[in-house]
Amino acid sequence: MALSGKHAVVTGGGTGIGLAITNALVIGGADVTIMGRNLERLEKIAQKNDKIHAVQIDIMNEQSVQNAIQKTSEFKPIDILVNNAGDADSGPFEKMDLDRWKFMIDLNLTGTYLVTSAVMTDMLERGAGNIINVASTAGLHGYAYTSAYCAAKHGVVGLTKSLALEMANKGISVNALCPGYARTDLVMNAVKNIMAAKGKTEEEAINGMLAPSGQQRLIEPDEIAEQAIKICEQNLNGEIIIIDGEERE
Repeated sequence: MALSGKHAVVTGGGTGIGLAITNALVIGGADVTIMGRNLERLEKIAQKNDKIHAVQIDIMNEQSVQNAIQKTSEFKPIDILVNNAGDADSGPFEKMDLDRWKFMIDLNLTGTYLVTSAVMTDMLERGAGNIINVASTAGLHGYAYTSAYCAAKHGVVGLTKSLALEMANKGISVNALCPGYARTDLVMNAVKNIMAAKGKTEEEAINGMLAPSGQQRLIEPDEIAEQAIKICEQNLNGEIIIIDGEERE
């Protein structure tokens, strides 16, 4: 129980990768506050485990973020922040309007800034904290038809590297996870759409989705959660951890 006594916040903690990380943190002994827009869904999860608490947040709204972090901190100081909330869409760059561009940047990059900023003051005062940003392999490579998402996730990786240097001597570690395509509801719904539109089998649809990235298989959310726990337990800093099914040292 290496994380016993720790309090973690996971944005987007009610589904997919966020839920997998939440469960892993609880198994490790931490209390976890899951945050998201759908409070009813979060509360259903929290009702099943007294180590999980639910707080509503809109990470694109500064006041909502401040209120959520203040409420959560009153329960217990935040030791670990997992910036997981985000979303992706696809389409040709020439068909993207400014509103859609701003939405992708606000959700995937500015939201990470707002939540990190809200917890930073208390972490600096205590001289301790662990921040994990869930980025993407799209934050390391350029993928066609996802320009806004790629730009945002590149920003998350850059923010991680910069903060890791700034906080290195202040007791706060900052790292990023960069998963490829994972077996989440979001990805599997996209697979179903491909199957319906192109008459492909599930395997064919998945392989077609993975081909441009060179990824060989879907990543399981638990694999990503395992790396998040590793960051917490080993006190890493400034690491950009790629999770794409390839074995690395």
